[in-house]
Amino acid sequence: MNFHRNKTLVRRLREFQLIARDPIMMAGLLISSAFVFFFVVWPLLRVVWQGFFDFQTGAFSLEYFARYIDPYFARHSWTTLRDTMIMGLATATGGTLLGFIVAFTFVRCNYPFQRVTHALSLIPTISPPFAIAIAVILLFGRSGLVTKKWLGMEFGYGANDIYGLDGLVFVQIITFFPVAYLIMRAMLERLDPAMEEAAQSLGASKLHILRTVTLPLLVPGFASAFLLLFVESLADLGNPLLLTGQRNVLSTEIFLAVNGEYNQQKAAALSFVLLIPTLTVFIVQRYWVNKRSYISVTGKPTGGQLRIDEWYIRWPFILLTTIALLLVVTLYASIAIGSFTRLWGIDFTLTFENYRIAFQRGVEAILDTTYLSAVATPIAGVLGMIIAFLVVRKQFSGREALDFVSNLGAAVPGTILGIGFIIAFIGAPWPAILLVFLAFLLYLFNAMDAGRASKALAGLVGLGGGLALAWLLAAWDDWTLANIALGFAVVLFILARFGAEPDQRRSLSWLMLAPIIGFLLFILGPYPTLWIAEFGRALGGNWAKVITSLAEWVDVFTQVPLPAHGFLLLAIGGYVMSRLRTGGWRTAFTTLLLLMSAMLIFTGKPLALVGTSYIIIAAYAVRSLPASLRAGVASLQQIDPAIEEASTSLGADAQVTFRRITLPLIAPAFLAGLIFAFARHMTSLSAIIFLTTPKWKILTVLILSEVEQGGLNIATAYSMIVIFIVLAAIGLFYFLMGRAYKTDYVDITMGGG
Repeated sequence: MNFHRNKTLVRRLREFQLIARDPIMMAGLLISSAFVFFFVVWPLLRVVWQGFFDFQTGAFSLEYFARYIDPYFARHSWTTLRDTMIMGLATATGGTLLGFIVAFTFVRCNYPFQRVTHALSLIPTISPPFAIAIAVILLFGRSGLVTKKWLGMEFGYGANDIYGLDGLVFVQIITFFPVAYLIMRAMLERLDPAMEEAAQSLGASKLHILRTVTLPLLVPGFASAFLLLFVESLADLGNPLLLTGQRNVLSTEIFLAVNGEYNQQKAAALSFVLLIPTLTVFIVQRYWVNKRSYISVTGKPTGGQLRIDEWYIRWPFILLTTIALLLVVTLYASIAIGSFTRLWGIDFTLTFENYRIAFQRGVEAILDTTYLSAVATPIAGVLGMIIAFLVVRKQFSGREALDFVSNLGAAVPGTILGIGFIIAFIGAPWPAILLVFLAFLLYLFNAMDAGRASKALAGLVGLGGGLALAWLLAAWDDWTLANIALGFAVVLFILARFGAEPDQRRSLSWLMLAPIIGFLLFILGPYPTLWIAEFGRALGGNWAKVITSLAEWVDVFTQVPLPAHGFLLLAIGGYVMSRLRTGGWRTAFTTLLLLMSAMLIFTGKPLALVGTSYIIIAAYAVRSLPASLRAGVASLQQIDPAIEEASTSLGADAQVTFRRITLPLIAPAFLAGLIFAFARHMTSLSAIIFLTTPKWKILTVLILSEVEQGGLNIATAYSMIVIFIVLAAIGLFYFLMGRAYKTDYVDITMGGG
């Protein structure tokens, strides 16, 4: 038994040693794994842990779980859970059915104006998550255009109006059906028509073929769409906050526990309850649905798609699709018109006043949201491509776990992630820091390629000295710490310069300039930004907001937390050290590298990110990482590995092959992942609502605040601004695709996941 266990352990160590032969690949694996661990695994673990412990005293407590059996609370707790499940199941059923109807109409029923109608069906994916809820309130609310102005309806106490579970399900179906549409359309277009043609040649009617052949072949698509819509519905926060009325669902209970009761244990406990069904559904969707295949895809189909010409099949599908599209157009038209209306429901005079107020009151939120979304987009895109390359092209233990955890960012409700971020990063996440630092340490010593005595010396002097400095400098400010680190970085540069082989000196010198530039920016960065901010405040008005926002944007790049510098230095330094001459050069370099990185990582309260822009950027990147990852995996699976093997056989290492061969081939998927990520960032709410601060305002949070205060017209103006920004980004993307790749096609079916 022990023999087999030791054999397995040795095999796993050898797998990582094979990857470590290419330090760039190993550094990429470490950086991506560290990011996923810090910002996905650790927050989720902290949420689960916090649900069982009192936040103030730290005492073990089952108070909020016991409420499900306490007679005083049980009725409310179980009713909330029941309503949450009803909402999820009804939304998933209705959204999947509507998505199939629209997809079948477009693919099989020769629906006119395909490009326009396809774009119309996707509008809900590029708007804020609760935009349709606002539109429904404008049209069918108690002061709605249809209900009050046209029909003269009055709603007394207890009347069945748009507020409640039925109105919420209706809104969520319209909001999320494009996800099901994208999945079902992709399956219908890739369906091999051979079986349908065989049934037709045997005399079966089109209706019989649809019922007995086509629908059974689409079972995986139905199951996948249903499960995804179920998770999306349970994760939604904006629509329930606006439309639940006197009913409750778990997402709103979690939000109110944090923002109303300031009770983190209750929020964490409810998050754990919500996490159970969503995580179960995600696992079922990933490991059961995706591994069961009911269709045969043989490249290009042997014939064209089976078209439906029979009126009794075609026209019901066309009619239902037309009604759905007209409803989408009507809802978004009401948002557009409402943004130009003086006071919806009372004074329908057209005016630009709402936009004037929106730009005056929310210019900082507009600029900050766009900027942080743009910063997070390439982070998610690059990480997605790196993880996709590792998952598809490399064999190592933990590959499936890395893939699974990387996809959790979109599978777990945003409210849970948001609370996890608060609990995990309100102070220094010491256990997570120690684990990640240990992983980097193992990588460093493995790349050192020296005897045990040299490794022990480097570890003892480097780690001991770094931890001693961290203790001594704990009370010093970051600016002083950066000056000390700059001095160490210069010494590391000199060691790299003179310790490298002559043909390696140029490249290694450029690499070691990166930390020097980073520390110089950290030290000098506050001076110009202070001047810019003072200049902006002197101008007054909106210009003051714009220019002070610009100063804060510069700080995002220059004032990166020093622990991040430390981990990045370990990744870069490990590669540089592996290229130095063996012996004393590597020992000296490793010793100083460990001393410097330990000082940066362990001084003060490292990675206490709550209240900073970096936690918002991380939340954005985590939510969109799965889309970039899926795009990269799908693209890499279509590329013959022989192309990369030829590059390797000609002497190129993995990073050269990836940069010059693989990346150009997957560039369209990479760019598609970027645009999807940007759109998701701009419209994100549930994961961000707990992280926004007066310094960093987020537009979707501002829209929700306006609605809660009765400013529906201002909220519609903000919603239209978000839609215009996302549309502009998509238009720019299509332009770049057309110029660079002579195509305007993007496989946006990845958005369905």
